[in-house]
Amino acid sequence: MHSCAKPADRRTALAPVLLHGSLAGLLAALLLTLGGCGSDGPAGAFEVDEVQASWANGRMQVRYRQNLKLSPEAQTALVHGVPLTVETDMVLRVAETKTRVTRHRTRYQIRFLPLSEHYELSSEKSGEVRTFPRLRHALAAIGSSQVSFETGALPRGEYELLVRTYIDKQAIPPPMRLPVMFSSRWRHQSDWTTWPLIIEPGA
Repeated sequence: MHSCAKPADRRTALAPVLLHGSLAGLLAALLLTLGGCGSDGPAGAFEVDEVQASWANGRMQVRYRQNLKLSPEAQTALVHGVPLTVETDMVLRVAETKTRVTRHRTRYQIRFLPLSEHYELSSEKSGEVRTFPRLRHALAAIGSSQVSFETGALPRGEYELLVRTYIDKQAIPPPMRLPVMFSSRWRHQSDWTTWPLIIEPGA
């Protein structure tokens, strides 16, 4: 009878792969995970629950809340040394014409620290690094965020801010990238959430 190991079990089962430093061996194990167990477990779920935005003096101020859940396959890859990059994409556009005004991206990298069995969360922009005892704590740390970015002077009118969050698959090591691209268990991407915004003269 064939059985699929849970993420914690896979860490033990694949330990010799990491000890020998074989990325090819890790890839083979992950391919088995993608093919043999991918249809049994729940998929990941990324949702942007709330967005609030304001504009003043040529800068956008954005607050957003998101719910991030990794699939068992993504958790397994993380535990076995594959860092994951969570990217939030923001697009400001004119509401009527849908013309893009500017774009801003926020990136966080999550990696597993095997010696301490903690998770490290680092911000690409600020360079801040934090560690957490559980994966859910690291994900919760970026669940509520605030960002500011420059737009320059904008004419009066109605605008829209679109926000979505996803795992950047292009940042995954090349030997793993192809199977990840085509696996339904690696679809970690929220829908676009839209926030209407009116910019007044002198705002």
